[in-house]
Amino acid sequence: MAKDTKERILAAALELFSEKGYAGTNIRELTASLGLVKSSLYKHFESKEQIWNALLDEMIAYYAARFGSPDQLPPVPDSPEALVAMTMRMVDFTVHDEKIVKTRKVLAIEQFRDDRARALASKHFLTGLTEIFTPIFASMMDKGLLRRDDPAMLAFAYTAPISSLIHLCDREPEKTAEALQQVEAFSRHFIRTYGRIVPVTVRKLTAREIPAALDLAWRVFSEFESPDYAPEGTEEFRRCLHDETYLAGIEYYGAFDGEMLVGEIGVRPDKRHICFFFVEGRYHRQGIGTRLFRALLKDYPGQTVTLNSSPYGLPFYKALGFVRTAEEQTVNGIRFTPMIYRPEAENRGLM
Repeated sequence: MAKDTKERILAAALELFSEKGYAGTNIRELTASLGLVKSSLYKHFESKEQIWNALLDEMIAYYAARFGSPDQLPPVPDSPEALVAMTMRMVDFTVHDEKIVKTRKVLAIEQFRDDRARALASKHFLTGLTEIFTPIFASMMDKGLLRRDDPAMLAFAYTAPISSLIHLCDREPEKTAEALQQVEAFSRHFIRTYGRIVPVTVRKLTAREIPAALDLAWRVFSEFESPDYAPEGTEEFRRCLHDETYLAGIEYYGAFDGEMLVGEIGVRPDKRHICFFFVEGRYHRQGIGTRLFRALLKDYPGQTVTLNSSPYGLPFYKALGFVRTAEEQTVNGIRFTPMIYRPEAENRGLM
C-alpha cells in the first residue's frame, strides 16, 4: 500500500511538474490532486526536492528499460530495412508514451534551473542517442550493412534530425503523423546514402563450382532452417546433398561478392522446380535472393515455377510472388509448403 502511494505521488508530481514546472508547483497542490494531507505525503518524502530527485531516478530507469541506453542496447539490425523498423518502433514509443512525453516536457522546463535536469536533457535529447547508435552502426559496418565511416559521427548525423522531429511532436502534437512520416523518409534517405550496396554478380555455376554451392546450402540450412526440423529432417536434407540421383541434372546460378560465392539457386532439369535456394546469412535482405530468382526468370521467360518452402523461407517467397498451393506438409522430417510462381499473374498485377 505504501509503495502504491509513493508511486501515485511521483505520477502526480510528474503531471504537475510537466505543466507548471518545479517552481510553479507547491506541496498543497500536489496533495490536493491526490486527496492526501501533507502529513501523509511527508511519510514518503521529506520535501519537494526529495520528490524531484526520486522522480528523476524513476525517469532514468523507465527510459532505459523501454527505450534503451548505452548499457542496454537494442538488438543490432540485421538489414537496412530492419534499421528503419527499429527506428520507427523507438520513435513511435517515445512520442506516444505519456510518461516519456511528460518527462521530456519536465526536462525542457527544468534544464535551466537544475544541474541534474540539464545533464539528463543533454543525454536524452542528444548525447544518449548518439551513444546508443554508435555501437549499433559499428556492428552494422562489421556486418557489411553500412559503408565504413566514423560510427560516432554517423550516429550523430542520424539521431540529431530525428530528435528534432520528436520535439516537434511535443510542441505541435497535431503534426505527429507528419513528423513520423518525415522520420521514416529520413531513415530511408540515410540508408540510401550510407548503406553498403554489395557489388554481387550473378551467373550460372560451372560443374567445378557445384560442390561449393552444396556446402553453402548446408551451412545456411543448418543455421536458419534446421532449427525448425526434427533431427530426421536435418538428416534427410544432409542425405540429399550427397545423393547423386537426386542431384543429377540440377542447374545452378550463383551470386558472387568478388570471388566468394554468397548465394545460389538450383533448378531441376525441366526448369520448372527450384530445389535449392540459399543466401549466406550476413547477405540476407540485400536483394541477392531476388537477383538470383530474376536471373533464372530472364533465362526462362514466362516460366511457371514451383518450390517447396521451408517455414523460414515462407515470407521471402511470398514477397517474390509465390503463392501456396497446399498447406504445410512433412515428409521424412522435412517441413515444407508447396508454392507456385505464375509470371502471368504478376504481369496482371495480381501478386
